[in-house]
This record gives sequence, C-alpha cells and structure tokens, in this order.
Amino acid sequence: MNILTKKNKWAVINIIGIAIAFASVFFASSYIKHELSFDKFHTKADQIYRLNIDKPGKVGFMQTIDNVNTASLNAHYIKDLYDKFPGVDQIVLMVKPFNYTVKVKDEIFRLENSYYTDHSFFSLFDFKLIKGNKEGLFYNLNEIVISKKAALKYFGSIDVIGKELTLKGEFDGNGGTSYTVKGVFDDYPSNSHMQPDMLLSSNLETLRNPYGHAFTYLLLHPDVKPDQLEVSLNKHWKENVAEEEVSPTFKLMNLREIHLKSHKKDELGSNGTVKTIWVVMSGALIILLITMINYFNLTTVQLNSDLNNLKIKIINGANLLDLSLSQMKKSSFQISLSIIIGTILTFIFNRFIEFNFILKNEGVLFTLLVLCFIVVFGVISLLPLHTKKISSNLSNQKEEGSKKFIISLVCQFTLSIVALVLTIVLNQQISKIKNFHPGKDKESIIAITEFPYAAISKFDLFKEKALKHPEILMISSTMMPPGTTPDFVYPFEMEGIDRSENNTISINSVDHEFFKLFDIQALAGDLNLKSGSSYMWESAAISPNEESATKNISNLDPSYRNFKEQYILNESASKKLGFKNPQDAIGKQFKYNFIAAKYFKQGEIVAVIKDLHYADMFSEEKAEVIVLKRIFNSTFLVKIDKNNTSKALQNLQETWSHMFPDQPMKYEFLSDSYFKIYRNQYNEMKALTLFAILSILLSILGMYALSSYSIQHKTKEIGIRKANGASSLEIMLQLITEYVVWVALAFVIASPIAFYAADDWLKSFAYRIDLSWWIFALAGVIAILIAIITVSWQTYNAARKDPVYALKYE
Repeated sequence: MNILTKKNKWAVINIIGIAIAFASVFFASSYIKHELSFDKFHTKADQIYRLNIDKPGKVGFMQTIDNVNTASLNAHYIKDLYDKFPGVDQIVLMVKPFNYTVKVKDEIFRLENSYYTDHSFFSLFDFKLIKGNKEGLFYNLNEIVISKKAALKYFGSIDVIGKELTLKGEFDGNGGTSYTVKGVFDDYPSNSHMQPDMLLSSNLETLRNPYGHAFTYLLLHPDVKPDQLEVSLNKHWKENVAEEEVSPTFKLMNLREIHLKSHKKDELGSNGTVKTIWVVMSGALIILLITMINYFNLTTVQLNSDLNNLKIKIINGANLLDLSLSQMKKSSFQISLSIIIGTILTFIFNRFIEFNFILKNEGVLFTLLVLCFIVVFGVISLLPLHTKKISSNLSNQKEEGSKKFIISLVCQFTLSIVALVLTIVLNQQISKIKNFHPGKDKESIIAITEFPYAAISKFDLFKEKALKHPEILMISSTMMPPGTTPDFVYPFEMEGIDRSENNTISINSVDHEFFKLFDIQALAGDLNLKSGSSYMWESAAISPNEESATKNISNLDPSYRNFKEQYILNESASKKLGFKNPQDAIGKQFKYNFIAAKYFKQGEIVAVIKDLHYADMFSEEKAEVIVLKRIFNSTFLVKIDKNNTSKALQNLQETWSHMFPDQPMKYEFLSDSYFKIYRNQYNEMKALTLFAILSILLSILGMYALSSYSIQHKTKEIGIRKANGASSLEIMLQLITEYVVWVALAFVIASPIAFYAADDWLKSFAYRIDLSWWIFALAGVIAILIAIITVSWQTYNAARKDPVYALKYE
C-alpha cells in the first residue's frame, strides 16, 4: 500500500485514468470485433452473395419501376438465374409470408419473422440444429424448422420433433395448413444478419412465383468473379427487354458486407453502419490518448518529486536496470488495479449505451488487451526515467514547472474539445429527429399494422367501438406504417399542366382525421375535410376493367356515389407543379390516371401542407398528392391518453380481439418505430456523449495534477510578487490566464478538425442541422470554464499564503 500512500494524489489519478481507458478500449474493441464478424461463421461466406436492384427496371407485368430500397427481389428476375448463368452454383430464395397466423392447439399467434425456403437453404448456410437432422429437410412440403426461442414459446419445450403447427393465411378458405416440426435450430448467433424464428418448406415453382418477392442468395463458383457476373447479368437484361420496358441494373453484395453496408427498408435484421464503428473507435482512441498523455506527465512529475531518493539509490550502487525494475513494480500495481476496475466499468458502459450485445466469449481479446496495456503503460512509466539524465549530485536542480507539459496539455484539450463539439452536434441532430416527424406526443400514438384485409372494410365499426373508451382519443388510418413512404407513382391530369406520360407523382392515402391526429396545419386551403369515398364505393370502382367498374358503381345505392374527391398537396408537390405560392394551387382540378380508371374521380385541390416527413431523414421528401381513400389504408393510427396507457391498450386489445378473434393485433408506438430507424444514430450519440464526458474528466484530472505541480514550483515566485505588493487576485488571474491561453490554443486547433468530422457525420442526412458558430463557441467556453474551475482552488490557496512562508519554501 506504500505505493498509494506515498504519492496518493498522482497514483489515484493514474488508476482512474487507466481504468477508464481500459474500459473504453475493451468495450470499443469488443463491439467492433462483433460488428466486423457478421456472417463470417458460414464456411461458404466468401462465395455467397445477395442479389439486389441497384437501378430500377420495369419489365414483364410490372406496372411501375422497382423500388430500389428493398432488400428482396421481384421474383420475375430470378427465373433466368437458373439456366442462363452457369457461374451460379446454387440459389437460395427466402419469401416472407404476409398476414399469416400460427395456431398451436387452441392458441393463435401472429406468424412473424418467418420465411418460406427450400432444401438448398441448409446446404448453403451453416446453422446448427439442436433437434432433428439437416439431411433430407424440406424436400417435402408442409415441413417446418423452428428456433429454440419459438419452440419454448409455442410448446414450452425443445422436444417438439413431429409436433404440428397450423398456419393460416388471410385468404385461406379452409382452416389453414398443418406443418410438421422437423427440426429445432439453436438461436441464431448475434452476428448473423438473419434471425428467423421459423423456416417453412416450399417448392421452387412457388418460390419463383412472378408476383412475389424473394431475398435472393447466390453461391458463386470459386472461379467466378462477382463483378464479372454483375456485368453479365446487366448485359443480359439490356438485351432481353421489350421496347417499352426498362432494364434493371443489379448489384451483388457479399454476405459478410450486408450488415454494415446494406440499409434497405426490408432487411432481414437490424443492420449496423461503418460510421458507428468509426464513432466508437474514435471515442475510445481519444480516451486512450488522453490517458497515455496524463500517465506520462504524472510519471514525470512523480520522478521529479522523487529525484533526490533516486540519486541516493544511485550513490548506493543502483544502476538504471535496478531503477527500472523498481519503477515497473510500482506501475504494475497501478495498471493491474486499473484493469480490474476497468473490466467492471466495461459492463456498465455496455448497459448505458445499449448496443445489445453481450461481452462474453471475449477471453482472447481480454487477454490481448491486458497484455497490451501492461506493455504500453509499462513502457510509458519508464520513458521519463530513461529520457532524464539523473546524476548523483544531490544539489537542487532548477525545474521548469509545468511549461514542459504545455504541448501535451494542449493535445489533451484539443481531443476533448473535438469530442465535445461532436457530442453537441449529434445531440442537436437527434433533437431535430425527435421534432422532425409528425406527431407531438409520439409516445401516445400507436400504429396498428399487418392486419387482415377484412379489417379495412370494418374500419368504421372498429373506430366506433374503440372510441367508446375515453382513454382512446382519436383513430385514423393511412396507407403506410410510420418510417415508410408509398411507392405508388402514377400519371395525372391537372388544370394548367400539360398532359404527359412522363408527368407522374406519388400518391398517398389517408383518413379524413389524419391531419387532426397529427396536429398538421395547412399552408393554404382548409384541412377540415369531409369523409371521402366509402369502402362500398371503392370496392366497386377498384376493378381495372372500366366497363365492369362502371356497372358495379351503377348498382350501388346513390348515397355511396354522393361524394367529392378532395386532394391535398405536400409542399414538394406544390413546387413540382409550378406553384410559387401554395394558395395558387387551391381549387385547381386534379385527377390520377390510375390502372382502375374509375377509382380516382376528378376533384379539386383543397389544401397544401408542409412536407410530412413521415418516412426518415436520410432521403428527401417526395412530391406527393394525398387523397381520402380506404382500401389502401393498411395502417390504423390510434391516439391514446398517455396518462392512462395501460388501460387504453387493454381496451384497444379487447375491441380488436372481439372483432378479429383469429388475427392478433400487431401494434407499435410511433416513438419506437422511429427509434428503430435511427437506432445507430442514437447509439452513436450515447457512445460519443459517454466518451466526451470521460475525456473531459480525464483532461480535468490531468490539468489538476499539472497545475498543482506547477504552482508548487512557483511558490517562491508568488511570495516575491506578494512581497512586492501584488494582490492575491492579481496573482490568481495571472496563474489562471496561463492555463486559459493553453486551452484557447487547443480550441483553435480543435475547431477545424471538429468541423470536418461533424460535417462528414451529417452527410448521411438529407435534413441536417446547420453547423452554427455557437456550437464551437459553446464547446470552447465549456473547456475554458473547466480550466478556470480546475485551477482556481489551487491558485487561490497559493495566492493567499503568507509571503514569509513562500520565501522559506524549498
């Protein structure tokens, strides 16, 4: 314990610093290792590629161009892969069932995170079965393999081979299809981009259905280069499309790259980003560098303080090796204790940042880091001893106080200010995200999705029953769930706009109370809308055969036909259509040239609103026309009393279960929906905030130690100044100013570095904050205030001492 008590102040600072550095580096290294290891456990990972659309096409039966933002591929493109490209050894297709339920005995569950595939899946991917045998799987229909988690959920046991599940689709006329459990796979590794709960057997003909979409994985022959195959694929489609069609451009992505480089809307899992890795790595590196600087400085201070003892040891016969071993003994204790504390801190960091991975099976990484820290900080502890010439002369030598540490102190605060600026920028952008999307209280708005088509026809009845409960405040509906935008783009006719086949615009559909629920105000016109077309009228008019639609409509009660079409433009649409002033669009006649010619009647523009920003901040808002329709509204939006959430949810569930007993309600709060979209950005903000706080803390400790050391060496100077009439305040200001100048210099160096880093981080956002001067000024002021507060107490104590004591010092 002598090591701690002799120079207690310096030792404690060193232990705290190294502990924080070890925790930061261990956490960051474990996270980065985990992120970079995705899908590498598959033995054929080098040869497995996922096929996606890079530029949209329009071929065959397709009415509109592809959505390039989807990870799944229109099955129309897949059929040619089997016989026209010999370089493709194997193809695995995964098709997601839509709106299915699974029945186990008398219990009904939603079928989620499940996919149809065939026997090729088990030969391509290396997933471990804990029950059953891979050989022979999925050569027959109606077989199912489930995860360990699903087995425990549905059966309470993993001994389920031979048991049956009943799957029922929304339009199944019978009681559903019975599937036999043929295997249980261990829960997928956390570093797998796919984490399905169920795999369902299907045949190739069904999977290649041209009206479906499939996640398409290709096993390439070892001699085939993916870029050459891409060229062949794209050349094939350019040569084999009809005159009026558009050939797509394909992109192959290696299996190991999907997690970090693919960010499409329907990924099989929640992917990470390379940017998050850089943020975490940079934060940990800043902490490590500041700690190394502090440790070197304080070791030097300790050496200077103990200089006479070292000289006595040299006089008594000690050589440099003896002094080095003694120093290593002291530093080893500090480093070892720091590593123990740092290991505990690592788990605290993981809980704070919530990266959702567990620090386990990291024995090798932990051992390597321990060895690295012992070696690196051990070497740093020896540097002052080996760089300072220590003689056996016991006479006092002139010390330069802390002037020799100016460069290291400036470096520390430069790093801290960079981290601080980035933290402010990330927090400001996250604040913009929170206020960017519609809905003031996103914690009180629920989106109900993936319900049966029958629910759309009964929307009015569901709304009537649910609103009888006072905790349920408002219900509306819209075409798409939060975080997504409609991909329906059609030609249109509008008063004052020349008709053209290339004149297209996006269409969105809402209920007439949508704008009230989100508290959206009109830029022009009136959003107090009347109810639009009824479900009965829409069902009659939706037929693509105009003659049939006309006949269906004529058979309806006249009351169903008595409505006027109302169209609302968003601001981007208003500008696209050439209106300089939103008010100029009001009253103009508009009509969609939809595939069902009778479905959209000619109507007038009744309002213009600001862009909804319903999707995300990564892409610019589309020009969009919004109309009051029902058939397309596959998302119900419910606003509840946030002070009575549990009761509101209970009543909503009961109403839903009563009306749709065979279809469990799937819902999500808007706040959770948007959190998923920005999960990586939230994690980056948390990580950098933590690292910024720690870097400032370490800089404070370093400045405190160096200022304390400096003031000790200025004691005699202070005494002389006081004897010559200087006041305590003047002395304090002089000492504080010295450190403020150093921090100001650090700010000047840090500002351009921070600006470049922040600007680069913001580039992924289509809507971003401005890098205003006040962000940098705030970081600089914080740093300067920290410097003033850190040194003020010590300078005050030194300045108020009696000059007689000061002159006797040393």
